[in-house]
Amino acid sequence: MTKPIPHGKVYIWPLQQGCWCSSCFFSKKIMQQTFQQYQDCIDACLHCASACDNCASSCLQEEHVKMMARCIQLDMECAALCYTAARLMSLGSERAKELCRLCADACDACAAECAQHQHDHCQQCAAACRRCAEACRRMAA
Repeated sequence: MTKPIPHGKVYIWPLQQGCWCSSCFFSKKIMQQTFQQYQDCIDACLHCASACDNCASSCLQEEHVKMMARCIQLDMECAALCYTAARLMSLGSERAKELCRLCADACDACAAECAQHQHDHCQQCAAACRRCAEACRRMAA
């Protein structure tokens, strides 16, 4: 049975059972660093998706729903892309960076629309979208 190697706040296991060679150790270390690199962006995407879902749902309860139609549409699109980007990053997908660039664009559009409305849920959504767009751009760079 392999034993973990302490590395900062995490433990790293060699890739092959019982193998402590530098290749296995290095590969596992790279995988752990990649996940940690993505973690901030994953968190931002999940927070943004939740804020967008809440905003869309809250917009549907507003008195003038027709005026909120574009906001609702962009909220739903942004949430879908954010959830998908977070999932691909969690999987370590080679498409994660590509999708994060698209996600950042959707977040920018959603933030711009939500910022035009004075409702608290729209302002919170706009802030979450701006943070997510920034995190996605950093990750995709």
